[in-house]
Amino acid sequence: MSSIIEIARLAKVSKMTVSNVINKKYSKVSKETIDKIERIIAETNYTPNLFARSLKSNTSKIVLLAIPQTIENDPYKNKAFNNPFYGELINSVEYNLRKHGYYLMFRFINENEILSNLVINWNIDGVIILGAIEKEMDVMFKEVNVPTVYLDTYIDIAKNDMIITDDEKGGFLATDYLYQTGRRKIGIVVSSIKEVGVASKRYDGYRQALASSHIDFQASWLFEGFPSFEFGDQIGKYISSHKDQYDALFVYSDILALGVIKGLKTYGLRVPEDIAVVGFDGLYIGELSEPKLTTIKQDITVKGEMSVNLLMRKLSGESTTVEQLKLPVELLIKEST
Repeated sequence: MSSIIEIARLAKVSKMTVSNVINKKYSKVSKETIDKIERIIAETNYTPNLFARSLKSNTSKIVLLAIPQTIENDPYKNKAFNNPFYGELINSVEYNLRKHGYYLMFRFINENEILSNLVINWNIDGVIILGAIEKEMDVMFKEVNVPTVYLDTYIDIAKNDMIITDDEKGGFLATDYLYQTGRRKIGIVVSSIKEVGVASKRYDGYRQALASSHIDFQASWLFEGFPSFEFGDQIGKYISSHKDQYDALFVYSDILALGVIKGLKTYGLRVPEDIAVVGFDGLYIGELSEPKLTTIKQDITVKGEMSVNLLMRKLSGESTTVEQLKLPVELLIKEST
């Protein structure tokens, strides 16, 4: 296996030039030299010693994507990747990190872990956190002393770099559309709304739409539980035995909405003839369902790209002030309404 010194000798350049190319710092290197060095690297099967580089530079080129799993008694924690939302987001984050020469570390974080310990132990350069709530910020995510970008998080807005989706507007659009199609008994299915977060913001939009249409909210219209296909299936089963109380549902995620549709259909209800369903996310699986899912679309791929680009601005020192970005949403009308 060759070394940087050997590559520099073969390319007839300095070690610094080789190092710049390996680390994708191309600004001071000609295109011809870059191509030559990369060809020699490929021919000699050169692999950088990342551990040695980390010790020398005090950087690891590792970014941690952390997702809290702190919903009490959630029986579906070990099935989280059944939700394609995570796959789409992780794919985008990894792809864009790779373009910047970084590596992705991924971890679901439970209530017994302290993120700062992971950062120190693995010499993490930066962190992306998805969907944190207040109780997690106060314990799990405190004193993380590396650049951090929060996704889908509504806590400590004034001091944290974050990217959110226009969740409130999405909840409003979904509910208002159901009203415009003649529905009046509109339920909502969410995870917990006790803490400020994505679920509570989408619920707020739902309530605003009801109020603007002069519909009195009924406590029986709210279903709180777990963000999983299986929980949605249970709700569909329940509603099928109380069908006179509902003619539509806004479900705060696509995977949950598809579970609801399965439960409704299994127990004899037709979608949308008996009950209309709107999801939220715009996942590709909504196109594969029967009927195809009407949904509020957020661009998950763009969200992943934006999170990496924002983190890179922080790591490079290009951005020194708090940045807060909001992704738009749109209603995609399909067959479930």
